Amino acid sequence: MQNMYKALDKLYKWKEDIESGLFEYNYVRVGQKVDVVFYDVTTFNFESFIVDELKDFGFSKNCRFNEVQVVLGMLIDTNGMPVGYQLFPGNTFDGKTMADALGNIKKRFGIHRVIIVADRGLNSKGNLNLIKDAGYGYIMSSKIRGMDAATQKEILADEGFTVVKDDEGKESFRYKTMPYSNIFKDENKQLHILDENLIVSYSPKRAAKDRKDRDRLVEKAKKLLSKPEKIKVSNKRGGKKYINQVDPENTSWKLALEKIEQDSAFDGYYGIQTSEKNMSAEDVMEAYHTLWKIEESFRIMKSTLEVRPVFHWTPKRIHGHFVVCFLAFLMERKMELLLKGEKDDTSSSPQRIQEALNTMQLAKMTANNEDIYVKAKNDALCNKIFKLLDLPLPANISSKTELLDRFQLEEEPEPVQLTF
Repeated sequence: MQNMYKALDKLYKWKEDIESGLFEYNYVRVGQKVDVVFYDVTTFNFESFIVDELKDFGFSKNCRFNEVQVVLGMLIDTNGMPVGYQLFPGNTFDGKTMADALGNIKKRFGIHRVIIVADRGLNSKGNLNLIKDAGYGYIMSSKIRGMDAATQKEILADEGFTVVKDDEGKESFRYKTMPYSNIFKDENKQLHILDENLIVSYSPKRAAKDRKDRDRLVEKAKKLLSKPEKIKVSNKRGGKKYINQVDPENTSWKLALEKIEQDSAFDGYYGIQTSEKNMSAEDVMEAYHTLWKIEESFRIMKSTLEVRPVFHWTPKRIHGHFVVCFLAFLMERKMELLLKGEKDDTSSSPQRIQEALNTMQLAKMTANNEDIYVKAKNDALCNKIFKLLDLPLPANISSKTELLDRFQLEEEPEPVQLTF
């Protein structure tokens, strides 16, 4: 057990070298280019409230606000393969992780030109400028409701849209490309101008959902207005969004009708900002819509691979734990791609792969004073996986020596009582 803990320390020490070596093996060696990467962050909580240099309280994506956590930022390619990751203290804001992510791409992986695809949580003017200064491009979800009045007017104008119709000839979707100058001043009051395209889309289905979501918030706002004492302590993301304070001294409130009307004008509209002026609107939207793969990656890590609970408490051991989890996730993704590349187009979910491998079991029995191992009936997918990995299947009945020879393993030493 002590050796396993020491191995975690070694893994953490060599983390960057491991990532660089894997990148060399998976991409450089086979001449595969990485020109688009997806980046996002998630959180992993601990059953604790003890703060240290790594574990801390912050905005929990698992809604576990009463527990300390760490923040994980991860890069994946268009196939969903993890390229690298970074672990941050639990109180790190999503947008503040971008600088380290960009440093990883250039320093460790030697990628000199890449397009970063990320969600609106990472879309700050400072981050976009960081990406530009690093010599990279970006495709980001846009906060169109916060843009200037002239741009909003152009967004809502009917001119310039390409309409996509369904099989019945009804409009299912429309989009247009607008040139956009993203102008801002940094913390040193220096002016920056980012030359972008703004891809605006409209969907009737999305409009209906937006309307339904807003109506639900308006109803919550009305309930809060009936109990003013609860308004101050309520969440701004909830019904309070549509409440205005009329008289601060008398704590008088009213429904924000103007805000409701402003928001309703953007029902169904969605914006994507990009620095890639030469990319078509279709390619930009396709790249952005592939962002679901990183969200799926986080789900796999949290569910199928069971990254947490984490049974380590010191920062070094926690870092080592996440190196193991990163390697496990990479191997799982590699297996998915191997199965997908088969001639019979076999593809399986992470859970299905795990279930198949779990059927490879041996039952230990004793016959003629000798231990023998009987193989249980396993899933057909398990046989395919062993074949793809060029691993021998155990015989139906094997002795311990035969198993060790078949898998080229050394006999495990007898356990030793450790004294301290």
